[in-house]
Amino acid sequence: MLTRQEKLSFGIGDFAFAFTWASISLYLMYFYTDVFGINPALVGTLFLAARLWDAITDPLVGVLSDRTRTRFGRLRPYLLWFSLPLGVLLWLTFTTPELSPAAKVAYAFATYMLLMGFYTLVNIPYSALPVSMTTDNQERRDLSNLRMICSYAAFVGLSYATLPLVHWLGGGDDALGFSRVFALYGTITFGVLMLTFKGVKEHHTEGESAGNPLTSFKDVAKTKPFWLMFATCTLIFTLMLMPDSVAVYFFKYYLGDEEGVSLFLACGYLALIAGVLINQFVLNRFCKRSVMLWTNLGYAVALVGFFFAADMAAPIYFGAFMLIKLLSGIVAATMWAMVADIADYVEYRSGRRATGASTSAVTFGHKFGMSVGGLLTGTLFSVFGYVANAEQSDAVLLLLKSMMSVLPAVGALGVFGLMLRYPLSDAVMAKVRRQKPTTN
Repeated sequence: MLTRQEKLSFGIGDFAFAFTWASISLYLMYFYTDVFGINPALVGTLFLAARLWDAITDPLVGVLSDRTRTRFGRLRPYLLWFSLPLGVLLWLTFTTPELSPAAKVAYAFATYMLLMGFYTLVNIPYSALPVSMTTDNQERRDLSNLRMICSYAAFVGLSYATLPLVHWLGGGDDALGFSRVFALYGTITFGVLMLTFKGVKEHHTEGESAGNPLTSFKDVAKTKPFWLMFATCTLIFTLMLMPDSVAVYFFKYYLGDEEGVSLFLACGYLALIAGVLINQFVLNRFCKRSVMLWTNLGYAVALVGFFFAADMAAPIYFGAFMLIKLLSGIVAATMWAMVADIADYVEYRSGRRATGASTSAVTFGHKFGMSVGGLLTGTLFSVFGYVANAEQSDAVLLLLKSMMSVLPAVGALGVFGLMLRYPLSDAVMAKVRRQKPTTN
């Protein structure tokens, strides 16, 4: 039985990770194009290149964490060892040095790829912690929901405060402002992750990993539910999170109200937190698979509705966006609860523990989807003729509105289709947990 302190200590870890994840989701594309001065197509290429790097680091960290043995446990040490470099790289990624255009691009590539490397070193072991902390399905759901609440509480603060802080701390110099703000964010990241390290405990680390590291990934790759979940995560982070990164452009160029985006995003993430809270009651009454099915169908309808609401009064498009984010909160919390199911199912099928390998394989889907989304955004901006800090054409304006609505709706419908084929209902998982090797 987990204590309240253990649950809270785990949850605030995702508060810390949100300073990296939210910054990348909401501001990195904008920072690179409108502040750093990089061509959108190059930015998209950068995002894709970083995912090729992740294709190496994610499975490597998954295998290493499965085989780590220290007095602190298997997973916790990674929080201790790599949180400080993560905070420093977050600051450096949002810092604009005085360099030539070519050197700037090289600097952006180096800092972003290092940032994602250290993010992987800390986040994959963290994401695997619920499997080692408890075997109880309800407690895992509680941990999943708590991490979502803490994460999106940070999203609310970051979305509302970042741009005003940039203007204030930079004194009108956005490059200086971004650097100072993210030095602060990096410090907070390190401090909070140290609290997580101190507060969580690994109670269930029994079970042997495969002797050959490749065997762990073969065990994962043999399971159909993994591939369906990988595709689900890829779609979610390719298209369904697109409005988050496009919102700054949408307000600046489509609505002509750059300052309004902070309140818009903050209201959206408050609604998302409400969705996570609702999710706690929903998952107590309905199967996770069913929740993912029908919530994504409603999500798609709400996104299409925003396409029309965008040209109406502010309260209408604010309300439409808050409905979208409320449904997104239910989807996100359910998705994270399902990730732990994959690790249990792999162990049930193979007889070998592969917590880190399973988690890293699924979380790679998150980052892969995000990179494809970044590449798609950059490519579409270039094709449609986006020019930073200039009046945009009608084609670009229509693109921005579609990226806030219709394109993400395609992703939601895709997830609906994948969940129709997903076999791991709650009833199936109850049987799996009773029969997997480390149950007793």
